[in-house]
Parts: sequence; structure tokens; C-alpha cells
Amino acid sequence: MNIDLQKIVGKNYNKFWHSKKRYVVCKGSRGSKKSTTTALKYIYLMMYYFHTYNLKPNLLVIRRYMNTNWDSTRAQLIWAINQLGVSHLWKIPKGEHTLTYRRSGQQILFRGFDDPQSITSITVADGNLCWVWIEEAFQITSEEDFNKLDMSIRGNIPSPLFKQITLTFNPWSDKSWLKKRFFDNPDENTD
Repeated sequence: MNIDLQKIVGKNYNKFWHSKKRYVVCKGSRGSKKSTTTALKYIYLMMYYFHTYNLKPNLLVIRRYMNTNWDSTRAQLIWAINQLGVSHLWKIPKGEHTLTYRRSGQQILFRGFDDPQSITSITVADGNLCWVWIEEAFQITSEEDFNKLDMSIRGNIPSPLFKQITLTFNPWSDKSWLKKRFFDNPDENTD
């Protein structure tokens, strides 16, 4: 499948799309297409790694409150599935908090950060939990809670898969831990 990224989401997302670094941090105003691009990227990558390498990466999508996933991240991922013309390949059950790729059983799981401890024990039935998308990441007020999540996305995975946490958000207060960690003092694992 070939995607003309500039045609679908606009310019300036090439590095974001191709990054395999541990942390991909994307801030931008409403309408900057950060969530659109993230949704397209992970739908595409889930199918790509299955069909190219017979690997089964899974995605965990997090917002501060579970109930906010339904009309935001879940809707955005369904939009991406439709935009790519692959809705017949995905199971999109009404009322459930998963999306499943029919050919492989890979899943997109949705959780709230209401209880960070409950997220740290998430596993998948088939394949590997490789990627996390945290939408509106500025709502996670504690770096300590983020670190607990980060530590749970560890372990060995088959090559060429990679572990990645994508954080998307609108501009934040300069007092947020996100600014210090990912913008003032970014490390080599951050794009």
C-alpha cells in the first residue's frame, strides 16, 4: 500500500511518520493534523508489519479519562481505517473498546489514565504490545505515572518491530513536566 502522506495530512510529517525512536512527541494547535497523522500511521504500521514480516504489533491508546477515547481517538482511528480504504479488514464493534485487524487478530486497545496501575498490567493475546499513543498528553499531570506506563512497555520483541510511545497534545503550560523532559532536555530516544 502506498500512501501519499502530503496529500492526506499535509507537509512536515515525514520525520514523525518514519521515526522508530522510543518517544515521539508532537505538540500543535487544533487542526495541525497531529492526531490524524498518528491514527493513519498506526493503522498502516499494524497492517504493514503483519503482511510484510508476519509480525503482530498491537497498539494501546490512552487518554486521561477512558470515556474521552470514544469520540476522539477511537473515532480518529476509524476515520483512518476508512481513509485507507480497509474498513472491510477491521472489526469495529459498537460499544466495545477494541478494534481488531481481522486477518491477524491484532488489536487496538483503549484505556484511561484514571488508574495508572491498571494500565501497567495490560497484555495482548496475540503478538506484541509495541506501541502506545497518549492523546492530550498534557492531561497526565505526573511524570511518575508516565514512567510507570513507560516501564510496562518493555521486553523483547522480534526484529524489525520497535517499542514506541507517541505523545500528542495542544500547547501546554510551561510548568508541565512534558516541557522539561521532552523539549528542554530531550535525549537521543526522542523525536
